Amino acid sequence: MATMSEPQDEEIASGGIRVANEVIASIAAMAACEVDGVAEMDEANARHFGDWMTRQSAHRGVRVRVDPERAIHLELFLQVKSSAVVPGVAERVQANVVEAVERMLGLEVAAVDVFVSSVAFPATA
Repeated sequence: MATMSEPQDEEIASGGIRVANEVIASIAAMAACEVDGVAEMDEANARHFGDWMTRQSAHRGVRVRVDPERAIHLELFLQVKSSAVVPGVAERVQANVVEAVERMLGLEVAAVDVFVSSVAFPATA
């Protein structure tokens, strides 16, 4: 995280900054979709039956949990292209998501779990 230099003859107001889980999910989904081999995010499979009981939800195919130490845990559900090598795509998604979230939010990403829930085959005529 960037540090600020000492203030010169002026006060800096203190306060909190909060980022909605939906914003974190949007950043993660955008970063995942930038990776070659990802067809799209799978929003339907990101929603689990028990979500209403645990009060968790998914946004844009991403489930977000922030632990007490403010580290972010992400679960991404995506569809890959049929020509993709799944392990390679998943590793590149993890790296791109960590880089984007940490750069944009300045928060540590503790884990990025990638779930390939379907494969997109080209349409045949």
